[in-house]
Amino acid sequence: MPMNVGFEYVNAEQEYNEAKTTAEKVKALKKMLSMIPKHKGTEKQQAQIKKQIKKLQEQAEFEKKQGKGAKSFTIKKEGAGQVAIFGKTNTGKSTLLKMLSGKNVKIAEYEYTTSEPVHKMITFENVKLQGIEIPGIYEGFYDSKNGRQFLSVVRNAEVAIVLADSKADFDMISTELEKASIILTKPRERSEGFEVRIPYIKLSKNKFSTEVIPKLWKKMNKIRVQTKTDGKIAPNPIVLPKNSTVEEVARMIHQDFVRKFRYAKIEGPSAKFKGQQVGLEHKCKDGDIVEVFVK
Repeated sequence: MPMNVGFEYVNAEQEYNEAKTTAEKVKALKKMLSMIPKHKGTEKQQAQIKKQIKKLQEQAEFEKKQGKGAKSFTIKKEGAGQVAIFGKTNTGKSTLLKMLSGKNVKIAEYEYTTSEPVHKMITFENVKLQGIEIPGIYEGFYDSKNGRQFLSVVRNAEVAIVLADSKADFDMISTELEKASIILTKPRERSEGFEVRIPYIKLSKNKFSTEVIPKLWKKMNKIRVQTKTDGKIAPNPIVLPKNSTVEEVARMIHQDFVRKFRYAKIEGPSAKFKGQQVGLEHKCKDGDIVEVFVK
């Protein structure tokens, strides 16, 4: 988002992020373009908005030609984060999701068993991750009947598992994703404009195990913080972005806890010693236990 934009632009941007149809997205983008300050510092953002409008208009035309046969897919986010699982057909995607979730997933020897996204919950220690299997990707997938809708599901994921046995397969999959402005990256990189960058783990067919689950969590760049009250530790942790502070933890407990904050006591990786007394600015780490004291 450009600097020094007004609340009208921010509201329009929120409308775009919450839009469910192509038409709604185009309408929100046009509003963003009309509200953005026109000066040299916003020229790049203006160009990105115009490019995205053109891309969505082309998509709308494509959807119109496809007719009513194309489906719309929306998967409600659950758990601490989403994991998109994809690759060519018959590469073990369903087998992997079944292994990671411990739940039954339709598996068959024939190709294209998975005809639409399938989602199951994956347990990692004290949190749940939402695993989503995408139907088999092939050359031209983006322009297929439901390809764009399927790839829109991938855009919401925090991390991806790519099943590819060769560089050629991986490159083909990457190309189809790039058509949807989805870029696969090894480290987590900041997304620019309307381009989404997703960290990934590459696996080969049937050469995987549940040992990948901790790696998925690490790729998400999040932390788990458990709260403590009257000596009792809450069983379910608060999930926050990496480098979050005690202030974010206090706000998640209750908004008044920031205003009435006195101090907090920390146990875990970020503490120099058990029960260290810290302020709002203290950066938490994954596995911390925080007890907040208020006035």
